[in-house]
Amino acid sequence: MFSRSKTLNLLYTLGDLSGIGPEIFFKFTRDLERISEQEWQFTKDIKIILADDLSQVKKNTALLKMGEASDISGEHSYQTLVKANTLCLRGLADYLVTGPVSKESLSLAKHHYSGQTELLAKLNNLTASDVEMLFIAKGFRIILATRHIPLNEVSKELQKNFHKVIKHSAELLNTAFNIKSPSIGIAGLNPHAGENGLIGDEESTWMNKVIKSFRNSHPEITLTDTLPADSILAQAARAFLKGTPVAHDLYISAYHDQCLPLIKGIAGYNAINMTYGLPYIRVSVDHGCAFDIAGQGIADHSALLACTNFCIQQSPRNNHNICN
Repeated sequence: MFSRSKTLNLLYTLGDLSGIGPEIFFKFTRDLERISEQEWQFTKDIKIILADDLSQVKKNTALLKMGEASDISGEHSYQTLVKANTLCLRGLADYLVTGPVSKESLSLAKHHYSGQTELLAKLNNLTASDVEMLFIAKGFRIILATRHIPLNEVSKELQKNFHKVIKHSAELLNTAFNIKSPSIGIAGLNPHAGENGLIGDEESTWMNKVIKSFRNSHPEITLTDTLPADSILAQAARAFLKGTPVAHDLYISAYHDQCLPLIKGIAGYNAINMTYGLPYIRVSVDHGCAFDIAGQGIADHSALLACTNFCIQQSPRNNHNICN
């Protein structure tokens, strides 16, 4: 859903006020004027909009201790996301770019969500399984089949939603990246993808059966069987580091820490966290609140630059200039 204005409207949230979110946003806006048109490759207007109420930011910040979760910062984060969601639904923003939010702060404010992805889903009357979390580093794309849940719950949750994750993966490649006949690589849940049931049987008892069924009903989509994560994802990482194309248009990771250490390790702050399934596109920095360095002035804002560049390149309106 894009606004009718010729301007590309990018909406930002600061995230947790006790973390590095405010610092990286203001470093980001400070640096915009130094970014050349040649670097960004755009020639029309882009408007940077902040969802946070700056008077509330000032008021709340005076009550906070930097680097600590609190109900005040949690409530501010929640109310800002509610406002940002409304602005996007009203067509006043084309993309939402969110800063890092503390789940502990949200919980202290009595807003119990496992992350911003789930919160935004709820605001749009969607379930957690209706939306997907995708990490992007150039042509290397990884979707999380399960997200912020305990490891001992992964198998049950994965079995419940595995078919839907594959379906969403194909849909997002089509709609968001215009890839009509994609190739999707799927990592197994267990070490060595279960090794024929010797190290877990999820792959052999139901994962590969779901893949086969989907493959039969969607012959235009290439799906691998479940493959060892330390093989399929490592091969993609090596290709990424060499600057050569990865083997698949998208990879499905069984759980959060199966792929996040890898993507953050190889891409640093240049990875994009994208939510698919909302009525608008939301992207986010690929790091947390970094309470340990909050308030020290040393936070790196490269992630916000990467998110902004992604929105510009993905926009149907190409060739833009930033304006404030």
